[in-house]
Parts: sequence; C-alpha cells; structure tokens
Amino acid sequence: MPLKQYGVSMKVREIVKASAELLNMKDVVKYLDGDIEESDEINESITNFVLAVNMVNNNIASSYIDLIGESNVYNNGDKVHYSDITSNNIIEIRNVYNVNGDNVDFKVMPDGLVLSSGDYKIVYSYYPESLTIDSKIDYYLKLNELTFALGVVGEYLFIKGAVDDAYMWDKRFKNAMFNVLRPKKNIILPARRWE
Repeated sequence: MPLKQYGVSMKVREIVKASAELLNMKDVVKYLDGDIEESDEINESITNFVLAVNMVNNNIASSYIDLIGESNVYNNGDKVHYSDITSNNIIEIRNVYNVNGDNVDFKVMPDGLVLSSGDYKIVYSYYPESLTIDSKIDYYLKLNELTFALGVVGEYLFIKGAVDDAYMWDKRFKNAMFNVLRPKKNIILPARRWE
C-alpha cells in the first residue's frame, strides 16, 4: 500500500471484507467482491461490521494512537468554547501556547477552556469522524487492515451476543496492537565462541 501524508490508507470496505473472511462469512465477502446481490441478511451484517469499525476506530484513537490536531484561536472573553477550537470531538486538551510559543496555564471546563484574552494555539487529541463502508482511514501510521479486522471481529461478535468468542478476538486484537506499538530495541547477543 502506498504511504499517505499521515499514514497508511485503509479502506473500510477492505477491513469489513477481511473481518468477514476471518469469520468465514462467504456471502458477505462475495457481496463485497460484487459477485452476488445484497440481501437483508448481508445488509444487516455490513451495518454491524461498519458499526464495529467505528467502535474499533474510536478505541484506537482513545487508547492506543492519539490523533492530534491544533487550532489557532482568539479569545476575547473568559472562555474558549470547544466548538470554536474544532468540529471534532475532543478527547483531551494537550497544550495551549501563546503567540510567543510559551505554554499557558488553562482550566478545562465541561463546555470549553478558561483562558485570559489573547491569541492561542491549542493542541488537542480527538476522536475520528464516523465512517461509512466507502470511507478511508489514513491517519494511523503503523496499522494495517488485518490488525484492524481483528478488533472489528471482536466488536462484531459482541454486537451479535457471542461474548466468549468476542473476548477471544479482542485478546488477539490487543496482542496485535501491543506488537505494533511496542518499542523496538536493539538486541545485542554475546559474542559466540567457536571451539
């Protein structure tokens, strides 16, 4: 896959297809390949898979890989409302900088930030936008469709009420995420002696 500016581009359709393949849901795979017509059962499965993709996407953004944004705002009062910062759903305000680039103290309120008047750059983490079957995900650098699909299968099975199986797939997803995100270390082996 070609690299994009912010990460590897994954298509939701391909994540759903990989998830259906993992669950051996041949009709869903055939439909996504264009080999058969849509049925009510396939439509329900696709809807649940897309819901699961959105759940996994929000989980990744809030627990594993932060999506970071920044906005320049002018505050002429006591408070900067979150809607003045971004249209995205903010998870956490990371930093606030003044025009000189210095960190500024701020207070987080339910509806915004308490700041004195002035120009600020606000850095925040946020939830991704809701996805559809035709959406692309291009903001994670280290993830691929298969890793994503492991989480989607777990969420899909949870939606369907297969809790034990969902737990097993969720564990696989968490292990895959750990492997993707663990720090890489150089392993130095002791010199080998030849006798």
